[in-house]
Amino acid sequence: MGIQIKALLFCCLAAFTFFVPNELSAKVKSKKIVINTENDARIYVDGKLVNNTSTEIKVAAYAQVNIRVEKVGFITQERNYINDGKHTLPSTDYIKLEKDDAYENSMVTNLANQDIDVRTSHDEENSWKLINRIITGYFDVIAVTDKATGYMCTAWVVKSFKAATIRTRLIIKTGNTDPLTYKAKLVSEIAPPGVSASSDESFRNWDRLLRTFENVVPELQSRLAK
Repeated sequence: MGIQIKALLFCCLAAFTFFVPNELSAKVKSKKIVINTENDARIYVDGKLVNNTSTEIKVAAYAQVNIRVEKVGFITQERNYINDGKHTLPSTDYIKLEKDDAYENSMVTNLANQDIDVRTSHDEENSWKLINRIITGYFDVIAVTDKATGYMCTAWVVKSFKAATIRTRLIIKTGNTDPLTYKAKLVSEIAPPGVSASSDESFRNWDRLLRTFENVVPELQSRLAK
């Protein structure tokens, strides 16, 4: 009798294991979602550009779809739609983009990450003094200065924004001695938000420049030429 009961229990357990997952699976159906966003934004579905402004996606049963929305001047947004019976999926979804404050406080310029010639009409002694006065008006700390070789480098100035961390520094070096010419380079770099200024591996060159520093090179060129 005991063997029969055990055999019956085993059969019931096997049947439950076999049928229940199929029954649960039948309850989850594919879902269509209409995605709307800002005008002229780009919508990526699982990394592939599919449309601007609006698109319809299909999330299969027990599947996940990644949506990324990008627009110049706005912070990129990502969402994952998981169709597993546990997550509620909307029939329509509006993805609102927030303005990128790093973008708003910067400008595209050919002054960023380029050696720019700065000619001077002064002798070396007075040129160096004038360079120091101008630079300290924009940068609080000069990290390296060597008058003998005509080399100067400021410390990084770090600015944190919602979508990025920006660091900027200025490098001055002698270009020619006759006529006396210097080269100025504004190094502008960007990294994800919250990154430490010393995490060099996280930064990359940025083709924009914070407006705080837009006049430093033109001022060097103007005042040294007088």
